[in-house]
Amino acid sequence: MKNPYEVLGITSSATDDEIKKAYREKAAKFADNSKLMDEINWAYDTIVMSRGTTGNNNYSYSGSSDDLGDIRAKLNAGRIDDAEMLLDGIPHQRRSGEWYFLKGSIQQRRGWLESAAESFKKACESDPSNAEFRNAYNNIANARNGDFRRERRTDDNDGCCDSPCKICTGLVCADCCCDCCGGDLIRCC
Repeated sequence: MKNPYEVLGITSSATDDEIKKAYREKAAKFADNSKLMDEINWAYDTIVMSRGTTGNNNYSYSGSSDDLGDIRAKLNAGRIDDAEMLLDGIPHQRRSGEWYFLKGSIQQRRGWLESAAESFKKACESDPSNAEFRNAYNNIANARNGDFRRERRTDDNDGCCDSPCKICTGLVCADCCCDCCGGDLIRCC
């Protein structure tokens, strides 16, 4: 088994900030190599967990944007469970607009749209001027309300869809195929 400190290229006496810096540098350098990224993520997680369980260096949530940045990086890398575990470990009194935004992003990826909308709404309420939070809330609200659909009717085609009608064309084509095989999908044609 490899030494997690060696994987990140640091010593066991490295500070929490040095560990984060080494992790970010390695992750940026090897982002395209999934095998190496798995190893880098394993090393980082192992170090963080060992420091958190043994009490060495008092590794815990500091309330800095770096901690949320690490969670965002895990989320962007598709490590949803890891991101959620770290996010849920943040004390309630320290949950900011970005915390709610990240929670909503996790919920949205899992398909929990109602919960995601509530989290995005709380993020917007916490920081109304943040465009990222507002866009996320608006996008999910539009999807929930069905506003993502476009009206297909126009005034010049008497309520039918666009001309030539794609549905009708598909049915006629299917009817021709069925006719060739001995069946008849549309009796009037």
